[in-house]
Amino acid sequence: MTTRTRFGLLIAALLVAAVAVGGVFAIRAALKTSPFAVHGCTVDRYDLDTSQAAVASTMVGVVTRRQLPERAAVLVLAAALQESKLRNLALGDGDRDSVGVLQQRPSQGWGTEQQLSDLRFATGAFLDALIKVPNWQKEDLAVAIQAVQISADGSAYAQHEAEAQALSNALTGAVQGGITCSFGKPTQVAPVATVVTQVVRDLPVTAPTTTPSTVSVPGARWQTVAWFVANADRLGIDKVAYSGKQWTRANGWKSATAPATAVVATMYQR
Repeated sequence: MTTRTRFGLLIAALLVAAVAVGGVFAIRAALKTSPFAVHGCTVDRYDLDTSQAAVASTMVGVVTRRQLPERAAVLVLAAALQESKLRNLALGDGDRDSVGVLQQRPSQGWGTEQQLSDLRFATGAFLDALIKVPNWQKEDLAVAIQAVQISADGSAYAQHEAEAQALSNALTGAVQGGITCSFGKPTQVAPVATVVTQVVRDLPVTAPTTTPSTVSVPGARWQTVAWFVANADRLGIDKVAYSGKQWTRANGWKSATAPATAVVATMYQR
């Protein structure tokens, strides 16, 4: 019997015991200590992987930096959920010559293939077109998006409205601690300087301070918290603390001693 097989049998035994003593909650606790633990994120009742969460956080950041109403975030997220399931599609992965998270086509004047592969450019191009749509803030979601995307079936966007609203609520910080992600170890651990560069690029924050293992953003709010959590896997963030709460990759959200003067992200230590 291999080591992996023996370990698998041990986990199975733990799960059986968990059912006897605590049902589903005990199962979740057992899985958190397993190498097969869930790797992904949850917003409200919706599940997405860590890559999708990172894409969505960047798109919402573009809306915030442009100081557009929150409705713009809902619309661009719903469009992306339909067009790519929040994936940054390469040429050949989408319809005809379309690329990027919104399947925009270079041949239709949206930009070059390279430009549209940039989440920020693609989101900005959508928003540039959206704000020209009459009454876009109050228009039905599918109608407003279809006026921008001009797809084969514009009604399909409507099915994503509830999820897009939940994502917007969490990633703008309207719902505090609205996103949680869980993973055994980060995919990689980026240098602290890279984390600073990217959070400043994506969000309207200034003057982060650092130590060798932390990034502190003074004056930031729950959107910055959500951005750090959504990007934790790809950047190597182990925990995020703010205003009496702390998220960790292993245990999610807990009460903690954390000031409301700055959002602090702590990097994973190998």
